[in-house]
Amino acid sequence: MNIEGFWTVHFVGMEGWGKGVVVHIGGHVFGGDSVVMFTGTYDQQGDAVTVRIHVKQIDPQLMNVMGRKEYDLDLAGTLKGDKLNLSGAIPGTDLRLKATLVKQCDLPARA
Repeated sequence: MNIEGFWTVHFVGMEGWGKGVVVHIGGHVFGGDSVVMFTGTYDQQGDAVTVRIHVKQIDPQLMNVMGRKEYDLDLAGTLKGDKLNLSGAIPGTDLRLKATLVKQCDLPARA
């Protein structure tokens, strides 16, 4: 299965859990929830997926799941059908995150 598409995500970090949306397109990742937004890149080799994102808090009144206002996150996991399970950490720390993504739809064809 191709990872490109519109996904929902459920994630668990050091400070709790959250849900959001993610778009994978052309090696790039865009997503967020009511607290943070993130951008980055992904690489898919068969069922193996690696992701590197930069996360930025957009609502200073709410706590995010990693307890930091801005950070990078390295994730790796496996794609099985319409489900992608990822886990990883903020580089150089023990601050870990697990995420389960479910593909909701493909993206429209690009010209």
